[in-house]
Amino acid sequence: MDLRQLRYFIAIVDEGSFTAAAQKLNVAQPALSHNMRNLEADLGVKLLTRGVHGVKPTSAGTKLYEHAEVILRHVAQATEQIRNYSGAPSGAVTIGLTSSVALVAAVPLVQAVRIELPQVSLRVVEAFSGTILEWLNDDRLDFGCLYDVTRSRSFLAEPLVREELYLICPPGEGGDDITFEELAGKDLILPSRPHNLRDRVERGARETCTVINVAVEINGLPQIKALVAKGVGYSVLPISAVMEEWRAGLVSARLIVTPYLHRSVHLCSPRGTPATEAASAVRAIFVRVVHDLVSSGVWPSVLLLDNEEPS
Repeated sequence: MDLRQLRYFIAIVDEGSFTAAAQKLNVAQPALSHNMRNLEADLGVKLLTRGVHGVKPTSAGTKLYEHAEVILRHVAQATEQIRNYSGAPSGAVTIGLTSSVALVAAVPLVQAVRIELPQVSLRVVEAFSGTILEWLNDDRLDFGCLYDVTRSRSFLAEPLVREELYLICPPGEGGDDITFEELAGKDLILPSRPHNLRDRVERGARETCTVINVAVEINGLPQIKALVAKGVGYSVLPISAVMEEWRAGLVSARLIVTPYLHRSVHLCSPRGTPATEAASAVRAIFVRVVHDLVSSGVWPSVLLLDNEEPS
């Protein structure tokens, strides 16, 4: 097994075709097929199957694909880290953001990176916190954002901000603060389990002995906001997630009190994997962007110190 074979293998799986992979890699298709036969012979297992819907990985091929991505990523990181000693940070950086964090921070982050690190290729992936956690554990991200992180052996976590949660209401139904017990009887629109927001609401229900009614489970932030705006029900979100709709009068918001509901956003990176110069530079910009967003009121939240844990 060598790096070229792994690159060929990943391209075939991604493209679902030997022909398309050969075109993408700019190599002859017979050479591609020859390398895959040698790889399968060396490993003693079939990696790819051909069918009417194209080329698919076997179960062994799927596992190799996961390892190959990590191996090639580490090789690229090592190469970039050494090259960066001679100049400005360069190379690829991949970060994972949850939907609500991406909504407020992704655009200013990309703008700042493009201006300050023109040689860095930034990839921002938006996903649920559970998926980001999986990618961090698999070492597929340079860093990512997670909520309410406890100590972990697999990654390092730096607290960033703490957000208060609001009851998001249809337009015209705003008002004063609302106690958690007053959520009883309201048709709630929430993500399905497991999801940090759903967990936080259900924990509040247990703490206050409140029976909540989850009328709709849906895992898309745009869809949740649209349903609330149409009067289908209510949701629980940080105000930053609905800032545009709230200011436009499309939804209303009431701060949840007694108890206050909040969650902490942590910046997490794989433990034991040296960060490239490019990843370190992007991370520093991200932290600065977050501080600027909070200080200017664009991201209504409270900054957390490095040694501060969520309460």
